[in-house]
Amino acid sequence: MGYLGFRAKEGKYYLICNYDKYDDVSNYRIDRMADVRVLDDEPVKPSESLEGAGRMGLDLAKYMAEHVYMYSSANARCRFRVARAMISDVIGMFGSNVVFSDETDEHVTVSARVNERAMWQFAKNFAPDVLILEPKRLADQVRAEAERTLAAYRELISTGSLCSKERISNGRN
Repeated sequence: MGYLGFRAKEGKYYLICNYDKYDDVSNYRIDRMADVRVLDDEPVKPSESLEGAGRMGLDLAKYMAEHVYMYSSANARCRFRVARAMISDVIGMFGSNVVFSDETDEHVTVSARVNERAMWQFAKNFAPDVLILEPKRLADQVRAEAERTLAAYRELISTGSLCSKERISNGRN
């Protein structure tokens, strides 16, 4: 593996590197590694040749802003609507390289270049306060998953498998 950097994210440490049989950047949690050895004689690909690294090599600050959950997938320009109360959360998560527009009393639209899986996870974590507008394909994927989740809850309710508030408050599940 070709070393590109170490970073901490949400209390976990990651090795950011290139696994030599691929031409992209990978993230590995250090606490999940075993039998680690340094091999000085292994050739390392130049970082500027890796997909997602850019022509000038890997900019770790930019990479971390785009990969907020440390997922590996394609980056895209995403537009999403958030509740105004989440503006500081958006900046904390995606950094200051975001653009705000279409501001109302309740919502604001955000544009950011971000890893698509990270955007999907962010929208899922903070739904319904975060709604993806673009890319449409990603918005459709998140909406379809929300519909499947809602259908699963409806099925639980119809079969009586979902604990009601009354059963929980009486100590019965």
